[in-house]
Amino acid sequence: MLGATAVCVVSWAALVVAAATDAGNALATVADLLGLVPLGLAWLIAVRVPTSPVGPALAWLAACLVGTRAVETWGDTTWWGSDVVAVIGAGAWPWQLVGFLILLLVFPTGLLPGRRWRVLCWLVPASAALMNVAFVLSMNYDDVPAAHSPIAVPEPLWMPLMFAALGVVLAVTVGCLASVVVRYRHGDERTRQQLRWLILAAGAVVVLMVASWVVTSLGWMGDGAYAGFLLGIVVLVPAAVTIAILRHDLFEIDRVLSDSVAWALTTAVAALLTAGLVMATGYLVGRDSVVGLSASVFLVALVVLPLHRWFHNAVGRVIDRDRVVLLERIRRFVDQVREGSAEPEAVEQVLRDAVGDPALSLLLTSVDDGRYVDLSGEPVHLPQDAVRVPLRTTDTEIGLLLVRDPSARHLRRVQLAVSAARLPIEVSRLRLGLHRALQEVDDSRNRIVAATVAERHRLERDLHDGAQQQLLAIGMQLRAAQRQLPPGHPVLGELDQAVEGLEQTVRELRRLAHGVRPASLDDGLAAALRRLAPDCPIPIHFTVPEVMPPEIVATTAYFVVAEAIANALKHAQATRIDVIVREVDQHLHVSVTDDGVGGAPSHGLVTLRDRVNSVGGRLTISSPPRSGTAIEVVLPCAS
Repeated sequence: MLGATAVCVVSWAALVVAAATDAGNALATVADLLGLVPLGLAWLIAVRVPTSPVGPALAWLAACLVGTRAVETWGDTTWWGSDVVAVIGAGAWPWQLVGFLILLLVFPTGLLPGRRWRVLCWLVPASAALMNVAFVLSMNYDDVPAAHSPIAVPEPLWMPLMFAALGVVLAVTVGCLASVVVRYRHGDERTRQQLRWLILAAGAVVVLMVASWVVTSLGWMGDGAYAGFLLGIVVLVPAAVTIAILRHDLFEIDRVLSDSVAWALTTAVAALLTAGLVMATGYLVGRDSVVGLSASVFLVALVVLPLHRWFHNAVGRVIDRDRVVLLERIRRFVDQVREGSAEPEAVEQVLRDAVGDPALSLLLTSVDDGRYVDLSGEPVHLPQDAVRVPLRTTDTEIGLLLVRDPSARHLRRVQLAVSAARLPIEVSRLRLGLHRALQEVDDSRNRIVAATVAERHRLERDLHDGAQQQLLAIGMQLRAAQRQLPPGHPVLGELDQAVEGLEQTVRELRRLAHGVRPASLDDGLAAALRRLAPDCPIPIHFTVPEVMPPEIVATTAYFVVAEAIANALKHAQATRIDVIVREVDQHLHVSVTDDGVGGAPSHGLVTLRDRVNSVGGRLTISSPPRSGTAIEVVLPCAS
């Protein structure tokens, strides 16, 4: 760092002095001062990351650029040794590449392991020196340099010597580029991210260099045509390298690089198509034909957008594969949700797989109270160490993502994934709210049914213990009064009628009480159902274990069987009825089957269906013609 800085300071001092004495170009000297940018960035890296080799490499990149300019300017002065320096400076331009090639070899973590890379590192300055020497030895046969080589090389040898030196420089350059490729292929995710910054900047420099050649060949500008190229080398590359070392995740570099390459390829192909079509139409309809030119431009305009889309997808799969694969996976899942082949609640696992974060958690905001709940609806406690990514729709917060990686790159990927998965997240939240609403309706219905059963039980007890007992006591009092009257008394008949009326009233109250809740259920469901058989004129076969379901379930099951038997006797012309009750997975299954004529409507038994639905059960009827009728009932909350 200190040596490179010293070279830069001495070179700048020489350039300023030369410009002050009119031996140098003042505008070029101002441009040379742009070397402060890579040197300043080099010191920034050295201070922030002292162990990084990129800081010294960047400093030497500035030293090579400014030093080469100082040598060339020195040769144009009348200073001491300017004749010799003019000869050396005439071929010193390859040294401008040395700093850049060294940067390619060591970026971002140092030289690759292996002897060949160390040898290649030494060959970088050696190839520049060889090219410098070859140019000096061949300059006597070129009218561009103002100086002449003190050594005369035979004319048949100077051209092969020049091409050999140029071949060595090109081979070393290819080797340095190969080190970037090897490092990219075998590097981890961080290394690849850093290399993409360098690739983007280097690609921009190449584009600027080609543009400079085109502008110069067309004669539109003079030496100023290379200003963009020099700015790319002096400013763009050092800035990209600095960002890669200090904040490699500052921007979505994968996407920027992918889009840039896609647009570059689209532009190149569109230019080739335009040139080819213009030549073809010019050959067919004439070079000056406006129709031919317009047709060529129109055809190219038709294919540019589809061509760019194809390039964008193809390049994205190579450069920005993580993002492309992420979006494809989530879009495929969203399509499956739309088709009904995937549950939207699986979005959390899809997001984990897509962004590569197994610790990612998706929390939803409850529609009812605004609390955070998981996808099953259970309230959760927010950990303190997790990074929170809020999910919002307009002004409403619909959820929260918890991630472990706080890096900017990871958070951008998470935001991208969430944006693509917005539909299943919204559907999951709405389904969760709907499920909670239905659960509240079920709970409310169960409470109402339980209260109804309790009220019926109380009414039965009140009728039995209250009104019935009072009526029986009145009847006994009337009988006692009747016995005190002499035989043949005219009031005896009226007392008999009153007592008989009381007995009928007691029997009616008992019937009503049994209709509210069968008293036979006190002995259990199995005993209560079997007591239905003696009053039935056809055989009833029971398969009923000793089960103890909740009160409301037992009552509903009893009335289901009783009404099904009554319907079979009334409509089915059956000769046999089978009643089967069993418990399966905390549900009570009740089946009543007869061998009658069948043909019962599947939507019939409205009263019975309402009774079953009131406790959250399910009733199905199977009654094909001449094949009997089967009534199946499933009641929840069996114990």
